Amino acid sequence: MRKRIYLDDTLSYIRHCSQDPDWTRQLLDIADKAVDNTFIFTDRYEMERCTRPVHFDGAIDWNHIPFGDQEWCFAFSRHTFLVNLARAYSLTRDEKYRDAWIRLFEDFFHNTTIDETTRERSWRTLECGIRIENYIRSIEIFEDAKALPDDVMRDIDAFLATHVDYLLEAHTAFHRLSNWGVLQDHGLLLAASWLSMEDVQKEALRRLDEEIRLQTMDDGIHWEQSTTYHAEVLHAVLDSLLVATRLGLDIPSSLMERTHLLARGLAGIVRPDGICHLFGDSDEMDVRDILMKAAVLFDDGELSWIAQGGADNDFYASFPLDQRLPEPVAIADRSRFFQDTGNVILALSSDSEVRFHCGLYGSGHGHFDQLHFDIWHKGVEIITDSGRYTYVDGKERRHLKGSFAHNTIIVDGQEMAKMTDSWGVEDFAEPLAMEAKVTGAVKYASSAHLGYMKRGALPRRSILTLGSRYVIVFDNVASSDECDIDTLFHIDEGTDVKRLGDDVFSLSKGNAKAYMVFATPCTTTLGESVMSKRYNELLPCPLITAKTKCTGRLVNLTVICLTDDLPTIKREKVYKPLSGLQLDESVAAGLVIEDKEDRWTVCTAATEIPSGGFLTACGDAQCYARVFVKRNDEPVTVLKY
Repeated sequence: MRKRIYLDDTLSYIRHCSQDPDWTRQLLDIADKAVDNTFIFTDRYEMERCTRPVHFDGAIDWNHIPFGDQEWCFAFSRHTFLVNLARAYSLTRDEKYRDAWIRLFEDFFHNTTIDETTRERSWRTLECGIRIENYIRSIEIFEDAKALPDDVMRDIDAFLATHVDYLLEAHTAFHRLSNWGVLQDHGLLLAASWLSMEDVQKEALRRLDEEIRLQTMDDGIHWEQSTTYHAEVLHAVLDSLLVATRLGLDIPSSLMERTHLLARGLAGIVRPDGICHLFGDSDEMDVRDILMKAAVLFDDGELSWIAQGGADNDFYASFPLDQRLPEPVAIADRSRFFQDTGNVILALSSDSEVRFHCGLYGSGHGHFDQLHFDIWHKGVEIITDSGRYTYVDGKERRHLKGSFAHNTIIVDGQEMAKMTDSWGVEDFAEPLAMEAKVTGAVKYASSAHLGYMKRGALPRRSILTLGSRYVIVFDNVASSDECDIDTLFHIDEGTDVKRLGDDVFSLSKGNAKAYMVFATPCTTTLGESVMSKRYNELLPCPLITAKTKCTGRLVNLTVICLTDDLPTIKREKVYKPLSGLQLDESVAAGLVIEDKEDRWTVCTAATEIPSGGFLTACGDAQCYARVFVKRNDEPVTVLKY
């Protein structure tokens, strides 16, 4: 006996979405192409988007790999085009969409088998798990219109039963820890629910419970270190909980608790506009509909506050049109330290924040991004990660995954780790424990890694935020031999970058404006690199590089001013007031930043220096500490003793 999985008002959702001309245009474009045996993959949650159409003149090769990229075959095998065909039929009642749906389904059902080749292509278990949701959502649309013949429905039941048997076998240690496991077992739960297989429903929930417990770190970040896969996993488990709740299934309490934690983790790591940072193998995409779903399921007002204003079309595919979110609970400061994974968000204001990473590499979706940071300001990324572009092993994949595509410290022109192929890594840059202070007007995060220890060098980066306007990047390197240091700053595509002097650049994009000031001696260059905001999309972007040499010790200070006007920035000596000893600039540096509102005195030292007395001074600020800040005449704020 078949069970209804989603809501009975699917057609109301489609009528609601049809009021959005962009939604309708994209829907009918994909559906019309599918009628003509032409396929593209541009839906928002396509994990590997492809805008290049592929057309089949004759028989469809369901295991086809065009462009040398097997990810196209995987996207093809998820059958998202079937949902678009069903929605197009519901919207227009044009029989060509229903007929194309039936033809494509029956062709795949009768002309593919599970064998050694297809297990790696059209019947890869991950794709099997994902496409089950697409099938059930499609079928329920057609059921509302009583549009599918009985013989097609019998084939669908047999098709889903095959998936159940196949996915029950696929549960190794790999699946338990990988996003694959969650996405597969979400599909397993849906198929078992459709076919009223109670034992399989229980097994699917048991697996999901174990997988989410294993894959969610205690700080709420998914272990694979990618916001895209964090979001995909969260969608799958939230949908599983929604279905299980509506069917009255027994849900493990730990599954609910860890999923809530995972939702709050995603809410904390995405940009204030709800769009994913390019963290690891990620694309820019708005995930607020996922957070809206979590807000409802967990009655969480803070998630409501973060999700408000987001795209709602996908949300209403699972909820009635009159669904309301819990009352929003405002979050005064979005700053957050994710200690277990080595991630931190330093919020300067409601429209400016820094993301900093030095921690887990995670799975093969992680990048060589130790000490990387990016800055989002007034609705745009100013300083950015470079994204992923492709999974095909080659120069683009290796560059964008490697150190040189990130805003980090490069020693002697070498990678911080060794990449063996598109997914493999050796000699990973082991992070040292991050420390952070994320409350108050002055915030701080600091970490180091061991990726260059074989070269005798240890790089450390500390980031300070001062009020709502200034970000100071304090880099220090200790080395056993002389080495060359390149500090990279990738600027978001489309940003206008101008050199205002040897050590000053202006950055402007949209309503955002900023200045970069290199406050310690270095040689700067302005060049061009590449970045990718979506899979299969490569864009040029400006690259600023600061070059220095380290002969034992090195301190570099970069000031990023999120201001319309350039403030006054002056170097200030760091000294010991007891003896008057001035500390060498290779280990300590001070700054005074002054604008119309504030005067900031900043002291940074790379190590404890007991010579000449223990008290350290910089301008009118004195303290026993390595890193401290004084604002106007306020007491000193210590960031690092």
